[in-house]
Amino acid sequence: MSGIIGIASTGNALHGVLQGLQGLQQLAPSGHHHCGLVVHGRQGHTPSPPRLHRHRRAQGAAAWLQPLRESPLAQPFNESPLNANSAQSLNGLNGLHGCVALGHTGPSGGTGPQDLQQALPQLSHGPKAHLNSPTRVAVVLHGMLQASPALREALTERDYHFKSDSDAELLAHLIDASCQSDPVQALHRALGLVQGQVCVGVLFHEHPERVFAVRRGGDLHAAASPGLLAWSSHPAALPAGLQALPVWPDGQVLEVHVHPHGITHQLHS
Repeated sequence: MSGIIGIASTGNALHGVLQGLQGLQQLAPSGHHHCGLVVHGRQGHTPSPPRLHRHRRAQGAAAWLQPLRESPLAQPFNESPLNANSAQSLNGLNGLHGCVALGHTGPSGGTGPQDLQQALPQLSHGPKAHLNSPTRVAVVLHGMLQASPALREALTERDYHFKSDSDAELLAHLIDASCQSDPVQALHRALGLVQGQVCVGVLFHEHPERVFAVRRGGDLHAAASPGLLAWSSHPAALPAGLQALPVWPDGQVLEVHVHPHGITHQLHS
């Protein structure tokens, strides 16, 4: 069983997505798992602009996040960023902070580098990407996506580079190729080219304080408070104490926007 989660927070969204990954893994059968997350923000206190930071592990979220279990977060959404001097320091996540994040966890058949390449989140760096090209789109996917091989060939001809045979990576490239200036239209156009019952979460480099989600034949559960909005493929992964939101209509895109003093959301047909 796999699962996805999206977090928008006026604090550090990393804390919410870490706890959500642990909640999702508890629902899954025992055995080896992959997990991963992507945060739009900064690593440490560098003056560089915020960007999409992805971290993946060929292990379950509980094993990766053992320091959190040993030092639980009493107020996870108002804490300062994780840092190397804190008891909550996590390998690879030190100093990572941002207001929007996505996460995924699920079963895996192996532990090698090729298996990890299939793990979510998947990214698109755009066409003709080079080593220093920033990530432009990040995607998490829940469900079964069906795409024509011709789509992969067409994207390859447009100079999109594939690092895996993951359908989520294909979708990330499709969204990037469809995005002129409107991320909602890009999601509609890309999903119009593929089949299957799926739930999708997306972050865009060019929209740093927004997280998007769309459901097509699947379930996404959302809940909110004045400083936090979370959605997930399973309600058990949502933070406690939030007010549940109505399930939004199939096919509509949920856009969540973080402001300095709160969070707003809207649906797009």
